[in-house]
Formats: sequence, structure tokens, C-alpha cells
Amino acid sequence: MAGILLFGAGCSSSVANHVTISPGVVASANPQPSPSASPTPAGPLAIVSLPFHNGEVALSYSATTLAANGGAEPYTWSIASGSFPPGLGLSPGGIVTGTPSAAGQFSFKVKLTDAAGGTATRPASITVFKAMAVSQPCAGQCVIGVGCSRCGGFGSVTGGLGTYTYQVVSGRVPAGMTLGFLSLKGAFPQGSYSLGIQVSDALGAQTTVHANWLIYGPAKLSAGTSCTNAGNPPSCTTNGWSYSGGNPSTPPKVVIVGYSQYCLTFCYPVPKSPPPGWSVSVKGGVITMSAGGVPCGGATYGGYLTLALVDTATCPTTLQSNRVALAVWVENNC
Repeated sequence: MAGILLFGAGCSSSVANHVTISPGVVASANPQPSPSASPTPAGPLAIVSLPFHNGEVALSYSATTLAANGGAEPYTWSIASGSFPPGLGLSPGGIVTGTPSAAGQFSFKVKLTDAAGGTATRPASITVFKAMAVSQPCAGQCVIGVGCSRCGGFGSVTGGLGTYTYQVVSGRVPAGMTLGFLSLKGAFPQGSYSLGIQVSDALGAQTTVHANWLIYGPAKLSAGTSCTNAGNPPSCTTNGWSYSGGNPSTPPKVVIVGYSQYCLTFCYPVPKSPPPGWSVSVKGGVITMSAGGVPCGGATYGGYLTLALVDTATCPTTLQSNRVALAVWVENNC
């Protein structure tokens, strides 16, 4: 049936109370509350992530957060055993910070404790590299001869973690040369140059290598007197010979690069070797040359010596100086 209409006996109200009961449903006088869902129990305590990374002495360690799940929070982290890198610290909240102060391979065991006293451990390790260091021998000034191509190195890198990167931050590479790491390739042009190279390693350490160069040209030879004498004993010494320019700290060397005929009352054979007793002094821009010691009965020495200056520095110029002829004539006159 669609419903039941109930009339209260003795009621004078003309309004009827209606209760609708669906078919097949019996109304309960004492309704019961619905049961609530049971909470999902936490899983076992576990360390799920130890994202340690390599470090470097004197370089701030990028903050790293350890991760766990299960058990009862809050968690407390600690180092249970082993050797943790000096300078680094693990907070109870699981954050690793600090600046390593010693290089090496450090192995240790991480311990996790939850609010209920449960524990979990896991081994880990951190490699700390030596601090990146550079040498910069040309930071003051490197003096190199023009044209030299074997003295381009101006620094080296040790420590840190490669691969290193290099970036020019000041100055410029001399014309005609190329930069390869901390070295210039090619022949140095004359002039003064400076360069600043920032070196970075794979962990982010940075330092700048500075270099300054003075590139000099060949020295210039200036002639003075001839070296001639017919005295007894025969000997001669030049005057007024000098040089200028070239390496500012290392004097050049006088060399004989050729011979030619010398004629006086007659022409002497072209010499094939220096005169007897030949000596050269080069000091403070002054050149003094001497010859002599022709023995009695020995042949008179006469000839022109073609002279030039050779750079004797560690990083010499490849350009030769000008050439000047010196007349030498000595006889025994015994």
C-alpha cells in the first residue's frame, strides 16, 4: 500500500500527522551510528634516501636533506659509527651542512630513530677532494723574446674535481696566439700583455689566474773601433762597441757568423776560425773584444769578422740582431 493514515483519538486538531513508510522498510525506534574507517597502520621505519655528494676542502657543502618513511614521526638522525668528514655536520632533522676541512674517503653509518624508539641504519660514504689550487708564475711578469713559442705556459691547476673550465675575465690573448687551458700557443708578438683566467672545477670552486708579459725584440749591436796591432807581443782590444735593447736582465752573446777578406798592403786569406787569443766581454751594454797571442814565427791574422748578438735567455727571441763587421789584424812582429 502507498501509506497508512493515522488518526489520533481525542484530538480536536483538523491537521493530520503523516508518516510515510516505504515498502519493505521498518522504521527503527533507536537508530545506530555508522562505523568509522580504521586508520592505515604505518609501515616499518626505513631510510629511503641518503643523497650525499662529493665535497672539497674549503668549499661550502651544498645542503643535503636525508629522507625516511614509516615508523612514528618525528624522526631523529645521527651518525652511528664510522668517520664523518671533518667540518660537516648532520642535524637531528636530517640536514647535512658545513665546509669540509680535510680531504679523503669517509665511510660511516647513518642512524634513524623515530618517536616510538624504533631505529634503522644504513651505510654511506662521502669523498672530499683536496682544495683546488693554482700556480701562476707570470702573475708578476714573464719576460719573453719576440717569436718565442715554447714558453706559453702561465699556470697549472691541482686539487678540486675535474673537469676544469677556463674563462677569460680580463685582458686579451695576444694577436696570432690561441689560448689552451693555462697556456698560450703560437709565437709571441712584441709588446706588453696581461690576461686573467677564471678556473672552475666540477664542484663549483673558482679562482683566477693572472699573467703579465713583457715581450722584447732582439738587441741592437753598435760598432766601435777595429782590433789591429803589430806590437810585441801582438794584441788588440776594441773600444766603443755596445748593444741596446733585447732582454732587460740577461745580456746577449756575441757570435761570429761569417768571415771575409782583409786587405792592407796585401790581402790576407779569408779566415776560417777566430783569431788567436779571441775573447769577448759583454756587460751593462758594453762589449769589449780582444785578440792576440800570435807566437813568434806564427802567421799574421787578418780578416773581417761578421758579428751578431744571440739571445741567451731561457725564453729567447727567435729574431737575430743586426750584423756588424769587425776588422782584426795582428802579427807576431818578433
